[in-house]
Formats: sequence, C-alpha cells, structure tokens
Amino acid sequence: MLKPAQLYKEKLQEENIRSWYKPENIFWNGGAGDSQININEDNYGCHQFVSVDKENNVIGYITYEVDWSAMSADKFGIISFKKGSIEFVKDVYKAICNLFEVYHMNRISWFAYVDNPAIRGYRNFIKKHGGVECAYHRQITRLQDGKLHDAVNFEILAEEFHK
Repeated sequence: MLKPAQLYKEKLQEENIRSWYKPENIFWNGGAGDSQININEDNYGCHQFVSVDKENNVIGYITYEVDWSAMSADKFGIISFKKGSIEFVKDVYKAICNLFEVYHMNRISWFAYVDNPAIRGYRNFIKKHGGVECAYHRQITRLQDGKLHDAVNFEILAEEFHK
C-alpha cells in the first residue's frame, strides 16, 4: 500500500540505512556514498511515499519532484527494500497513474543507470504504457563501485500514457 513517507520516518530511515552497504543498491543514491533520506514537511515541490506490506513494514520508497507551473514530475527516486516484491511494483505503478489521473501532470521523467537491473523493467514499462527513451549519457557518474556508469533518460507525456 502506498502511504505518505512522513508517517513512516523512523521505519523508512532504518530500512534506508540497512541498504547502504548492499552492492545491489549502488544505483539508488547515484554517488560515492549514501545518506539519510530528507523527509520534507510539506508536499509542494516534492512527493514522498513509502510502500508498506500487509504487516505495515516499509518495503520501498518512492519520491519525485513536482513542477506545478509546467505540470511535470521529475527526479524520481525509487528503491525496493524487499527485492522482487510485486506489491512494491504495483505501488510504483499506482504512483505513476496518480500523477496523470489525480494530479493531471503533463509529463513525467526519470533516469536510470544502464547497469541497474531495474532498467529492464523501465524499458518494458514504456513499451507497454507509452513514453520514450529520450537521452543516453555516457560515463556520467562514478558510483560506489569506483566505475563510471552510463545513464538513460525516460519520459512519458500525458497524451502518450495508457494504462
């Protein structure tokens, strides 16, 4: 279930810190280290959600910035603390649907590192629901593994999105 992250601050920070030293999570922060998640006290320019399971455990985190004048959502941050969770995938999908159906965004965009295993899911998502890969950046960031990584930008316009 998708819930406001502000209601789960402690549980979210605990799961986030546990993820810091897991090699599969180097793509989450996009840098040479990790930090605690900055939980905003409002939702004007940033929406922050946790995905919780039936036992109310935090299984993932979803955040994005909102530009209300351009009706655009960008800079997604998505991390699953329970790899392979279908419930988390459904919550990510719900968050995206809400952007178009509830908040009436015109555009959403995000990027992913090419080596991130999740990129396959992102590519499948835009094939199924609309959108494009609109940019490829070579050797854009050095991550915690000490290597330079390529990244891809994705975007979906409201007129392209289909459930």
